[in-house]
Amino acid sequence: MDTYTNPRTLMRTLQMTLAGSGDVHDIIVRIGFPERDPVSGGDFRVLVEIEGFDEPYSRHFHGVDELQAFLAGCSTVSHILTALVPAGARLTWLGEDDLGFGTSSATP
Repeated sequence: MDTYTNPRTLMRTLQMTLAGSGDVHDIIVRIGFPERDPVSGGDFRVLVEIEGFDEPYSRHFHGVDELQAFLAGCSTVSHILTALVPAGARLTWLGEDDLGFGTSSATP
């Protein structure tokens, strides 16, 4: 796993335990600092990246100001994780089901 951390990115490491297995895999969630959207007339955006699943996830989330863009990225992470986590797998952060993104769990 790449351990480089961009200084303009906030990172959280989650643990995923697959159903029927004691194996634990790290899931890395990175949320970039807000930046101006380069589209003419654009507002702000943040890049959300998730690594540790079969395919990496990367997408920008937008807002009319820096705070709205950042909150959009943060609040959407739980929904993204729910879609990416394999059936029966369990995600935890600091040993708890609450992943710290505004919902209690990303276990399907």
